[in-house]
Amino acid sequence: MSHSIQVSVIIPSYRGVHLYKKNLAAVFDCMRDGDELIVIDDASGPEDDTLAWFKQNFKVKQKPFADFAVDYYLGSYQKNSKKIEVILLINHENQRFGASANRGFQIARNELVFLINNDVAPHRDCLKFLLLNFEQPRVFAVGCLEHETHLGEIGGRNILWFERGMFLHSRHQDMSAGETAWASGGSAMFRKSFFEEIGGFDKRYYPAYWEDIDLSYQAKKRGYLVLFEPRAQVDHNHETTNQSVFGEKKIREISWRNAKKFTWKNANFWQKLAFLLWQPYWFIKMR
Repeated sequence: MSHSIQVSVIIPSYRGVHLYKKNLAAVFDCMRDGDELIVIDDASGPEDDTLAWFKQNFKVKQKPFADFAVDYYLGSYQKNSKKIEVILLINHENQRFGASANRGFQIARNELVFLINNDVAPHRDCLKFLLLNFEQPRVFAVGCLEHETHLGEIGGRNILWFERGMFLHSRHQDMSAGETAWASGGSAMFRKSFFEEIGGFDKRYYPAYWEDIDLSYQAKKRGYLVLFEPRAQVDHNHETTNQSVFGEKKIREISWRNAKKFTWKNANFWQKLAFLLWQPYWFIKMR
């Protein structure tokens, strides 16, 4: 299967041209002949020369496109016998991660989609190990082992539990292969048909955080599998723009607000009752 099926690689990005220069070479090294790369530039504006860089390196040219909220550019990458179609979408207005990723999935031509952040460099054999898991027909997503180079730690497998009226999450202590609470939107492969059945990333989590947890949660409710594959490895340098755009305090506020959205959306009756009763505790704790 790993040799016969093509993959679409999707990278949502905001003002990321400096990260393309660092990480796209590794992305192309792990891709195979006939795969496609889709980069969604999230209205970076004149401060970022993404379009010029893609024109220079991949000869992208604008093509007619039915969606009037985005510009569509098509080019290619070629090295030896490997040829990869390169698509650059430029949002007219800033959408943030979830909506930009959804747009990439909409135009992806392949059933299996490798979704990664622009600050992620996959190892050369990453796709090979991810694809092996999709021989199981009920697999929705498979997450990678992330080498968090800025911290000297590894991650990628997660746990989720309900406590004191809230769903909480943490890194799994066991990084061996198996099921995981969710597949990270920063480095995981997804089955497109299941993704579309669920409805993609829920826009209620705008601008960021918890949307990938919710996506996997919805998949599991439908009986699909969400797995962790430690042989599929990436280097994650954590240089995305949320920190610079929002600041650390605002990020904590956004994440906590979305945690409450997730809990209310997915809790059963008794969990919702607990959620309401524990709100004074969390209000004091999170001040």
